[in-house]
Amino acid sequence: MNQNKVNCDQALAFITLILDDETSAVIDISQDFNSEFGESLTIHFQECSPCESEMAHEREVLNTLKKYMTNECCEQAPEELQQRLHEQTELLAAQMAAQAGFAGLNLGGLPGVSTQVTTTYSRTEITIDGETHVEIETSHEIRHDF
Repeated sequence: MNQNKVNCDQALAFITLILDDETSAVIDISQDFNSEFGESLTIHFQECSPCESEMAHEREVLNTLKKYMTNECCEQAPEELQQRLHEQTELLAAQMAAQAGFAGLNLGGLPGVSTQVTTTYSRTEITIDGETHVEIETSHEIRHDF
């Protein structure tokens, strides 16, 4: 039995990191993530059907957004911009973890961590003189409070 039990709030706080495969930022903060906390998260999602359902829902929303964005947006950000954003995200995650006081800890307990995810999607289709114009707007906001 895993000694570092994860509760639902803790597991849900990591859904977006898991789905976006951004757990490397957390691994950099704590070397114990993979062996202890990561195992606890995996077990929690396997045993807790509400959290597993939320993970499936978030995965479905993310896949739907990616599908629509792939079909509609053909532009790609320059590699330099992508790299800078990735570095800034990892730095911000490390700063937030340090402020929360669990930098270098095993992350077995994350008191006071909450996550709010807001996704907005709208599609407008207009046909003028037989020509159809489609406008897709999305916004995805993730707030982590430590």
